[in-house]
Amino acid sequence: MIQEVPLENFQDPKEVKDGVQFQIEVEGHLHIATVTAVTETSATVDMNHPLAGETLHFDVEVMDVRDATPEEIEHGHVHGAGGHHHESN
Repeated sequence: MIQEVPLENFQDPKEVKDGVQFQIEVEGHLHIATVTAVTETSATVDMNHPLAGETLHFDVEVMDVRDATPEEIEHGHVHGAGGHHHESN
């Protein structure tokens, strides 16, 4: 999710500097984009999550274990508290 964008596509090209972040909508989803390089005509923007490419370590504690419900077994995944509602297309 890194791409080069012409400076003319920005509202205020003079404000586009390395490290500047802004919100962008892509296919109906909001992303935070970070400018990683600027030339005279374009800016390179990175829309990856800030932790993309990082190794993450989690310290977790299992608080409870239960058997899967018949519906979870049928659907092949866990449902949260109150059940699970599938969207129909």
